[in-house]
Amino acid sequence: MNKLNTCLLRTGLWPALSCLVLLSSYFWGDAFLWRFGTEALLIGCAVLSINLLIGYGGLVSLGHGAVFGFAAYATAVSSQYWGASLPLMLLVGIVAGTLLSILMALISLRSSELFFMVATLVAGQLIWEVAFRWRDVTGGADGLRGFPRLSLGDLPLSAPYTLMILALVLAVICWLLLRSFSRAPIGLALTGLRDQPLRMAALGYQAWRIRLYTFMIAGAVAGAAGGLYPFANQYVSPQQVHWSFSATLIIMGVIGGIRTWRGAFIGATFYLFAQTYLSSYTDRWQLLVGLIFVLTVLFMPNGLAERRKRSS
Repeated sequence: MNKLNTCLLRTGLWPALSCLVLLSSYFWGDAFLWRFGTEALLIGCAVLSINLLIGYGGLVSLGHGAVFGFAAYATAVSSQYWGASLPLMLLVGIVAGTLLSILMALISLRSSELFFMVATLVAGQLIWEVAFRWRDVTGGADGLRGFPRLSLGDLPLSAPYTLMILALVLAVICWLLLRSFSRAPIGLALTGLRDQPLRMAALGYQAWRIRLYTFMIAGAVAGAAGGLYPFANQYVSPQQVHWSFSATLIIMGVIGGIRTWRGAFIGATFYLFAQTYLSSYTDRWQLLVGLIFVLTVLFMPNGLAERRKRSS
């Protein structure tokens, strides 16, 4: 069984099998489950990008959720003027996420540790302030609704199963992209800067430039996911750009495994499951998630993904 799993992972057949399961379950799938899966995959992509920043770069950002949310607002607003064409929305989301990440990097990368966290938090809260106050454009505290549904030419893409297939394809692309980035020389240099910054600087590596490129690739991935996110529920709210959403992404990453790629989706699915299902039984579901978070840090510091890998 272990050899089969290894073969499937190395040959990339797991994504293909996942697509097959999705297509076959279309005939008996529930719309709510499709939307839940879509949300888990898109937010999982955002966790992927924050795993790159924290797990591989040691850059704990409390403003990365604002990148995801800013891209969501950008696509929702622009779709009202230019239409909700899939390629255009992806382009708008990627550009918005990348530009905001560059701005956030310029603000925060000259500081480190606690000051870096505070700088990213402040930058993210500026975006939240705009989204919350600019009611004529963003809808203010009520959020934004009423924008067109996603499409590709004359082909509508608003069906729940279609959105989940799109989210799955995007998740596979983001996973391959970030995995390749982490294994490339720049990714190895990023890890070196995380562990031995003084030694890497002595060897001539420009830490600021490498981390800027990392912010850009992480912002592009979060922006692509954020660009599709509004069309999952035809709604986007200021909560998606609040610093607490960034903290939630970090919690998801730690629970799943902050230095693993599949851990991003495990953590996102776990958290959203608790939010969706446990909240129907108790109002203190966040207390349970917090308890699991603490237990994960204490007994499984590498996350559920690494625990599963060791036990298999």
